[in-house]
Amino acid sequence: MTDTDEDDLCQHSEVNKMTAVQKSLLYIFAAFALIFIAAMPFQPYAGDFVIKAIPAISLAVLALITVRRITGKLLFVSLLLCAAGDVALELEAGKYFVIGLGLFLIAQIMFIATFSRDFKMQRSRIPIIVVFAVYGLVIALTLTPSLGEMAIPVYCYLVAIILMGIFAALRGAKNKFTLYGAASFIISDSIIAINKFVVRVPAVDYIVMITYYLALFLIVCGFLKE
Repeated sequence: MTDTDEDDLCQHSEVNKMTAVQKSLLYIFAAFALIFIAAMPFQPYAGDFVIKAIPAISLAVLALITVRRITGKLLFVSLLLCAAGDVALELEAGKYFVIGLGLFLIAQIMFIATFSRDFKMQRSRIPIIVVFAVYGLVIALTLTPSLGEMAIPVYCYLVAIILMGIFAALRGAKNKFTLYGAASFIISDSIIAINKFVVRVPAVDYIVMITYYLALFLIVCGFLKE
């Protein structure tokens, strides 16, 4: 075997090793997402906030080791902030809701920064942008009568997540997974807001967590496909 063959073999091994790590992180994401959703009837229980946050953490690590350059680092930070928000919202039955909202607000800003690196104005995406903007306006009008002193924080977050969706739509990407993920994120957080401030939504916890974990997976998947 020549030195060149040995180098090729080493490189091939590294690729296989990375693929195994990627698969392991995806398995961790799926396993803990399913565990948290399945165990929701038993909440609160010891360590529930850890189980809730692990899916976002596993995707954050996956993004860091897979997505190149600054984009991967930005995506890593965005997902870690989501994990921190998960912990804040889970602790003491929502006592730290405002802190959790703030962490997710920063996460949305980081997602915007991440998506903007691939910004490409596309006329075909204008209808999607209009849909996001109209949807955000409808949600704002629906929530307004019930917000009270929470109006400013909620409006700020709503603007941020709609902008996140718009920047996802304007990514110059070869696939739409990130856009679908952004839409799922917007739906998830809209349901949280409606349930908290307007009317009780049936099976709200299941709907929110399924759409939320799906959102994170699709956003990361959009980058992995590239």
